[in-house]
Amino acid sequence: MKNWHKGVFFIFLSVFVMAWGVVGRAEEDDESNQAEPEVGYEESTPITPKAEEAIKEATLLPEALDVVPVQSAVPETPKAAAAVSPGPSAAVKTAAQPVLMPEAIPAGEIIPGAGPASSATVPSGLLEVDGYKYPVYLFVPKDYKLDRTYAMIMIAPAEFAKAEQQIEYLTGLAQRKSLFILAPYVLWPKSGTTPYTLDEWLLSVKKDILERFPINKKRVYLVGKGSGAQYAGYLAVKYPQEFSAVALLGEAWDGPFSQLVDPQSDAVDQVPFYVALKADGDAKARNQAWFDKLQQKGYPIHLVDYQTDAELDQLDFKKSVFDWLEATSQSWAVSAANSQTGWKGKFKKGVKDFFVV
Repeated sequence: MKNWHKGVFFIFLSVFVMAWGVVGRAEEDDESNQAEPEVGYEESTPITPKAEEAIKEATLLPEALDVVPVQSAVPETPKAAAAVSPGPSAAVKTAAQPVLMPEAIPAGEIIPGAGPASSATVPSGLLEVDGYKYPVYLFVPKDYKLDRTYAMIMIAPAEFAKAEQQIEYLTGLAQRKSLFILAPYVLWPKSGTTPYTLDEWLLSVKKDILERFPINKKRVYLVGKGSGAQYAGYLAVKYPQEFSAVALLGEAWDGPFSQLVDPQSDAVDQVPFYVALKADGDAKARNQAWFDKLQQKGYPIHLVDYQTDAELDQLDFKKSVFDWLEATSQSWAVSAANSQTGWKGKFKKGVKDFFVV
């Protein structure tokens, strides 16, 4: 009996061991079958074109982007976050690099692909404006806003003077008063010739700059120094609608262009003149006849004497000139407008407009 029980127990134990082995082998086979597909997926699954493109872009993007940092020129150029409009296709640049343009001005062909620029890309300081046959320099006030307008001083070209050097004369004033300063390349006429080519060049550049930047057209002033003052005296009399007021420093109307100076009688065809002449120099005597003639015609003229040339370089002097130009131009504009309200003024204006070609 005991032997029978032992036999049954032995058979049961053998069956259990065999069953356990079968289960273990099945688990091993199952694990191996699961591992093989995973390895095969990594090796055999192809990368789709879309995924490949994304990887390539992620790898090349940092190097492919052409990011041009905005640099300021002079104490610190562009066509700037300024406003750019039709006219000579141009861009503004700093001393070494081009800069992005602001959204406020139609860029056109200025900077292909530039797109809108934030206020951080608005260049300031001394800029050289590209796109012209000759160099054009512009001082742009720091942090100027596109939702307001500013005054601009155009520097009359002087013989033997470079435009970029001329503009430096008023840089300090421009920084403190938030002014635009314009100085195109000097196309000084040859002796004995008329300056009409220079006139056309300057006025075309001025018009283009006014269309691009937030400049108040009623606050555009002309300043000439030395031979530049002789040219400015002629230019302002010939083209009175182009400027709100004029400053002549060191010289005045007497000079190579005096035969072309033809004073007008109507207030609307006149501009106020601030004239600074050296007290012991001959310029005052040479221009006395012009003072008399212009004042008889009704031109508002403010004469200031100075003792030394160094006085013209003082910031306080430059501030006083600008303050006079601002105040006088506004009051004169009102007076000129009032002169046209009477029946005589309206009649004269009507006759004049009728014969304008």
